[in-house]
Amino acid sequence: MNRRDVVTWAALSAGVLACAALLDRVGFPAPQMILAILVGAALAMTGRLPNPLPRQVNTGVQAMLGVLMGSYLQVSLLTSIGMDLLPVLAVTAATVVVSVAVALVFARTAKVDVPTATLGMLAGGSAAVVSAAAELDADPRRVAFMQYLRVAVVALSAPAVAAFLDDDEALGHASATLGGAVTNPDLPYWMIVGRGDQVAGLSTAIMLCVIGIWVGRRIGLPNPALLGPMLITGALTAAGISHGYAPTHLFKDLLFVLIGFEVGTRFTREVVREMARMIPGMTAAVVVLAGGVAALAFGLSTVTDLHLSDLYLATTPGGINAVLATADKMSADLPLITSVQTIRLLVMMLLLPLLMRALRRFDAPQPIPAGVVPATV
Repeated sequence: MNRRDVVTWAALSAGVLACAALLDRVGFPAPQMILAILVGAALAMTGRLPNPLPRQVNTGVQAMLGVLMGSYLQVSLLTSIGMDLLPVLAVTAATVVVSVAVALVFARTAKVDVPTATLGMLAGGSAAVVSAAAELDADPRRVAFMQYLRVAVVALSAPAVAAFLDDDEALGHASATLGGAVTNPDLPYWMIVGRGDQVAGLSTAIMLCVIGIWVGRRIGLPNPALLGPMLITGALTAAGISHGYAPTHLFKDLLFVLIGFEVGTRFTREVVREMARMIPGMTAAVVVLAGGVAALAFGLSTVTDLHLSDLYLATTPGGINAVLATADKMSADLPLITSVQTIRLLVMMLLLPLLMRALRRFDAPQPIPAGVVPATV
């Protein structure tokens, strides 16, 4: 990146933050993420995209979001869910089954190989899934496009769906209750971490990022930049050792903007042109997948005391980052949502090789008719 690129990205981020602040005042859900996705996609489609942000920036954003998510994993609040957690986890497993079923139908109708369709539609863990695509005999480009189209569609629709499913009682969740031990909601908007001593809080957050990434890589976590800091921070939060290190206010909004840019800029003109024939089918499949998950959440809400909007966000087939942005702006049950999303991601990545091996029988090569010479490349 040159100086012009730095200025351009800074100006884009500031512009999105300013517009999002206006939309925030009128109750628009998760405006930081949504505006950044739209702006990033528009720049990519028109060929006006500046040089991409360095890989280290994306790693740092993922790590800081991991710290933010870990700060909400308060054991006392999570255990208050009680036995309701068991059916929630059962529905979480069901979302993976629904993802695979939709992928199999999509593979047959769109004539896409089963490994690619399955990895492209698998709910959660887009970065980890894309990185594993080649190793699992899938087309990495198609998997990446399908995953980020899924994330974009869910990120753009989840705020409206969750708001529609919300009720008056669900508004009882408040920032002072969720994460109150790590964030002071009365701080000015320009502060970047959740306590008055910004240097100490930010230093703690950076240390958690560095240690978390190192631990995540050492133990082989999928997406270690996100999950490593989240697990380390979650343990620290549960133990009550420290507080005030979670990104907040302006810094947190900036993280959501950068994640939105990272998703939106994937939709370049060349990629969209190459995958154009798949877009209608993929979009329809994502809508069906989201609808199936919403139906599961509705069924679960009838047998538990949890709010329907919280259950939808906990099980929705979107990226953890997009869900977190929506849940944070809605003052939703963040311990439930982040825990369930993370558990699904970890279980899915552990079972992914076995799942792909089982699904390959649906994609057996067709016999070549007699007299037909196979094409060579």
